Amino acid sequence: MVRPGSLAARFQSLDAYAKTLDDFSVKTLSGGILTIVASIAIALLVGHEFLAYRRVDMVAELVVDGERMEKMHINLDVTFPRAPCMLLGLDVMDSSGEQQVNLFQHVAKTRLSKDGSVIGLDQAGKPTVAVVPAGKDGKPYCGSCYGGVAPEGGCCNSCDDVHQAYKRRGWAFTDPDSIEQCVREGYVKHMQEQAGEGCRMHGFIEVNKVTGNAQILAGESIKHGSEYMHTYYDYMPHDYDFSHTIHRLSFGDEFSAQTNPLDGVSKKAHSVRAQFQYFTKIVGSEIRYLNGTVLRSNQYSATEFVKGDVTASRRTPGFFVMFDISPMRVIYTEHKRSLPSFLTSVCAIVGGIFTVARLIDGFVFRTERALQLKRESGKLA
Repeated sequence: MVRPGSLAARFQSLDAYAKTLDDFSVKTLSGGILTIVASIAIALLVGHEFLAYRRVDMVAELVVDGERMEKMHINLDVTFPRAPCMLLGLDVMDSSGEQQVNLFQHVAKTRLSKDGSVIGLDQAGKPTVAVVPAGKDGKPYCGSCYGGVAPEGGCCNSCDDVHQAYKRRGWAFTDPDSIEQCVREGYVKHMQEQAGEGCRMHGFIEVNKVTGNAQILAGESIKHGSEYMHTYYDYMPHDYDFSHTIHRLSFGDEFSAQTNPLDGVSKKAHSVRAQFQYFTKIVGSEIRYLNGTVLRSNQYSATEFVKGDVTASRRTPGFFVMFDISPMRVIYTEHKRSLPSFLTSVCAIVGGIFTVARLIDGFVFRTERALQLKRESGKLA
């Protein structure tokens, strides 16, 4: 017992939870059932709150994109089952006036047979070790560049060396059979051997983050003065079309749960002159994780247009991806509930359910007791 007048007695007088002696408490069947129901409800709601506490949500915010002079990667993985690799070129043009041609520094071309099996990587345009014949009078062989701009060494010892020299001069590579190096390496024969094959292009290209288009065409682009011309040579295979399957097409780094609307799209061309155009609207995205990491990416929407035969319009058949940049940026921020918020919710659940359960129990108990008293007094038959 606490001594009257002591400090403990003063604290005892502040007790807001007065206790009832067991001798004055009554336990009922309805009270027991209500206790079980209340306990189950508390367990379910507390479990739900715990799952919500552990869950990480993404909160989206739309802001004006103030970034300038950004670069962007276009990640692509596309299969052309009826277009040989040596035939395909990859170019990019944008609204700033910049044009990039033959962008295969980070894009690999895999040759495919008619049944879709892999033949191997296409090495066209890649540095190779040329088979150089012996020079006259014991001097090292130095091949002619046939009027093209010679490389730093001054010699064009391979067919590709002559081809690049022609490009630097702005000339079309129309007659490789008249070039010694190409005849020796069987350039035209090697190209014609790929007729009927397919090609899978996969990798990425870096572009300015402005409106523009990426295009995959048959033939090659040549810079003539300040302009670029696209040309197709007679010695190239003619039995091809731009039927394709897009395995992946995205812009920038990808993040979890990102969806790319063109992934898995497959189209079949009914003419060698068919042109496929995909118009994309790109919205910058920024993901801010709880650990402080920031990932910048892009999402896009897409529409498509297919021209069955572009002969009459004098357009070039091929595969085109037009990209337009939105002035807005979406910022996703990871958000997780705090521990005090979780504890507050748990206390509210436990206290609220027990309070309501006590009110219901009291009402049921008083009703049962009133009915029992009436029954005992004979007022209730």
